Amino acid sequence: MMNFYRLNHRLQQMTVKILKNLCQRHDIVIEEGDLKIILHLMKDNPHTVFNDAYTPILLSEIAQKTSQKTCLSFKILLDQNDLLEEIE
Repeated sequence: MMNFYRLNHRLQQMTVKILKNLCQRHDIVIEEGDLKIILHLMKDNPHTVFNDAYTPILLSEIAQKTSQKTCLSFKILLDQNDLLEEIE
């Protein structure tokens, strides 16, 4: 069972540099400004990262604040659970 308190704490400590490195390891190119927006959105509402049922909300917010292309690129990390594995 997931310890959401610990996961949230780790998410809150995540930096843009860590997120950028994660994207690069998966050959995903997202501009640093967009990564800052994505990280801010995730930190403000961590349930959208930890619970698959809320993921569409996060993706919708990312598409509204950045672009559809950025959203689709980031969706790869969520679909493959790479982001959650990084946080764990």
